[in-house]
Amino acid sequence: MESTMISQRIRHYRRMAKLSQEELADRVDVSETYIRKLEAGDRFPSLDMVIKLSQALNTTLGHLLLSSSVLGQNKSSGVLDLLSDCTPTEFIILYENMASLKKLLRDHV
Repeated sequence: MESTMISQRIRHYRRMAKLSQEELADRVDVSETYIRKLEAGDRFPSLDMVIKLSQALNTTLGHLLLSSSVLGQNKSSGVLDLLSDCTPTEFIILYENMASLKKLLRDHV
């Protein structure tokens, strides 16, 4: 994912929540500078940080990570499109990572 896309979404949802960068930083226990760098696209958040941000901004991980066009698609259609041209090795790696991420998300969200 391009860092500018997630940075724009973080800024968008922070503004919708009527939070300053400092207030958001306090909610996720980081510095205001870190939030400023995230929103500028100079830093890319870890998965743990994206989870914290989604909770602090009262939004879903999907809204922070996925474009509105992907969110509007049939879920299985979008996943199938991504996997359709994978090599067998790529498919196995992606499948195993998706399963792990799904478990991680369910355990922490």
